[in-house]
This record gives sequence, structure tokens and C-alpha cells, in this order.
Amino acid sequence: MGYFYIDREKEYKDTLKLISKIESSDWVDGNLVIVVCSPEYSSMVCQLINHKLSHLNDNKPFEMDFLEMPYPNGETLSKVEYGYLCEQLSEKYRHSDKKLLLVDSGCLRGSNFTTLKNQLIGSVSNFRFGCLYLQNDSKFEPDFYVEAFDFESDGGLLFWWENENNPYWEW
Repeated sequence: MGYFYIDREKEYKDTLKLISKIESSDWVDGNLVIVVCSPEYSSMVCQLINHKLSHLNDNKPFEMDFLEMPYPNGETLSKVEYGYLCEQLSEKYRHSDKKLLLVDSGCLRGSNFTTLKNQLIGSVSNFRFGCLYLQNDSKFEPDFYVEAFDFESDGGLLFWWENENNPYWEW
């Protein structure tokens, strides 16, 4: 199995495309909180989003929050533990006027975003999801994304900065 390899230049250009999509939605305002999903994978993209959109917040960076997400087989975080973290995030913003932009670098199977969305419904009234890359057979489609890829023909998602021998990935 090969890799859907994302080099540094592509990641940067695609992050700018994602920022443009988010900005052109006219959804962003001073109540935005950027939730960094899977911080070990998404911190860079979220930092760029935050600073490039800060002109929509009187040039101040937006508030950020962080949410750990499990790998596909729950090696580092079980589904139960993840559900609890989603519940905590939901309770933190319950009935507030905050808008949550939940960002992960990639949406592969869609299970993590689906669990999170189901937890937020009924608690948080205004949220959207974004990612750079979407696996085309994902059961979840984010509101904002740049490119879909096919796991079977393109391979598993791999970023230039990532350890290609990561034991948590099946490919």
C-alpha cells in the first residue's frame, strides 16, 4: 500500500485554500473558538487558520481549545475515553454564544467527527467541521475541506513531517 503523500508546499497551499473557504463562508466572527482536533496532527494547520483569519477579530488571534482523538484501533485513547472528552467539550460550550470550528488535518473514516458531532448536537448551537484532506469513503463530510482522496488507489494519508513507520497506522 502506498501513501497519499503531502509535502510541505502542498500542505501550506492547501491550508491557504481551506482558510479561503472558511473565510468566504461569512461564518467567522469574534465568537469563534478553533478546536484543534488531534493536536499532534493539526496544530500547524490550526495555528495558520487562527492567524490568517485574525483580521476578522480585530487582528487578535481567536480562542483555541484542544481535543485528543483516538487512532483507528484505540491504541492511545479508547472510544469510551474519547466520548468523555467530547462530552467535556460539549459541556464547556453548552448554551454559550461561542462558535466552534473543529479542525483536524484529515478526516479518514469519519468516526471521530461523527462521535463529536453527535455529542455537540443539543448542547452547542453553532459549530462547523474542517480538514485539509477527506478520505472519499468517510462516513462524515466536513463543512470545509480541500481535497478528497481514495485510500485504495492513492494510499494512506501521510504528511511530510510524519513518521512513516507509525505503528498505529495500518498501511
